Amino acid sequence: MGGQGKLGHVPRFYIMALLVALAGQSLFWSQAQDLRIPWRGVSLAPTPAAARITGLGDTQFYYRAAGLGLQNMGDWAGELTPLAAYDYGRLAGWFTLLSQMDPKSQYVPSFAAYYFGQSRNPDQVRQIIGYLQQLAVENPQQHWRWLAYGAYLARYRVKDPVLGLALAKQLAALPVEDMPIWTRQLPAFVLADAGEREAARDILEAILATTPELHPAERFFIRNYIVKRLGFYDKAR
Repeated sequence: MGGQGKLGHVPRFYIMALLVALAGQSLFWSQAQDLRIPWRGVSLAPTPAAARITGLGDTQFYYRAAGLGLQNMGDWAGELTPLAAYDYGRLAGWFTLLSQMDPKSQYVPSFAAYYFGQSRNPDQVRQIIGYLQQLAVENPQQHWRWLAYGAYLARYRVKDPVLGLALAKQLAALPVEDMPIWTRQLPAFVLADAGEREAARDILEAILATTPELHPAERFFIRNYIVKRLGFYDKAR
């Protein structure tokens, strides 16, 4: 028992095989460092029918495989493709296709928004915003949050307060009963950032007047915001 595990008891054949394998691995990777998968850009998204055929009728398999491919596209064999090199119009086509194949999944909109939405090119980010907006409008119950993120991208990435306000208003008007109160407040916050204090106050006071079931903590926050952030005297006090 005491001799087990010692190198001297290992047959010489196995030691030679291990050394040959290690040498082969070293030789392979020394040659493979020059191998690169060429970056050919983003291909056009297929039609939904063609996608179903490609996935042999398994839409979930196609959704996951294509999504993973998009997530890693351009980043392979040590190469990192900058976001500016992608065709965002074609990316948006892929995102739309995959969201049609799985309308409930948050996977594709997540990496579309949080990864590709970090581009410094405003025109590219607008493509992401358009996709998120369409997603939320077509399925507000499932995806209303992406309209909120679209408003964020418009405000802080694209630097377009008009678009940000339009998206915030669209979010506030969605026919979803269980959205949190901040979705109705968002237009006021965007207006306040733009210096439109009176308009922001009017929206918040309308929320107070039309929402009698509002939690006391929420009422306190709104009134405090009107006074401290907007600079208006609170008539309710």
